[in-house]
Amino acid sequence: MLRWLILITPIISLFGQAPRPGPEERDPRAIIEKVRIYRLTEELDLSTDQAVKFFPKLNELRKAEDDFQKERMEFIAKLEEQVRDQAPEKDLVQTLNGFEALIKVKMEKDKKIRDELRVLLTPVQQAKFVIFQTKFEQEIREMIREIRGHRPPPPKD
Repeated sequence: MLRWLILITPIISLFGQAPRPGPEERDPRAIIEKVRIYRLTEELDLSTDQAVKFFPKLNELRKAEDDFQKERMEFIAKLEEQVRDQAPEKDLVQTLNGFEALIKVKMEKDKKIRDELRVLLTPVQQAKFVIFQTKFEQEIREMIREIRGHRPPPPKD
């Protein structure tokens, strides 16, 4: 419960100033992203100049991840279809090769963006960023697990 308070307190203060939350403010992902930005700014003690350059790069990294996940799911769906339809092995190999190429491009793009982020941060901030990313993701996963544990089971048909 304490984790929830630590995570949600900054958002509550933001909503206290807003007249009425729109659809974006009710989206859990948007709320989590706002909390992430708030906590990152505090944790890394970013200067204004750093923040102006840092957050667009961080958004670029997040967009690259979202795009990758979408393409990844398309490859998975195609593979499922090919396996189900007993496609020739050469077709499977071609799809698998495309999937491997997608992963390679993602890794190269991630490295490029992370290198650009590293230039913006001091070594201490870089270390704090790595630690923050890992711990924040763990907190979110734990909260989701807790919420799912308290949710009543879906009705049976």
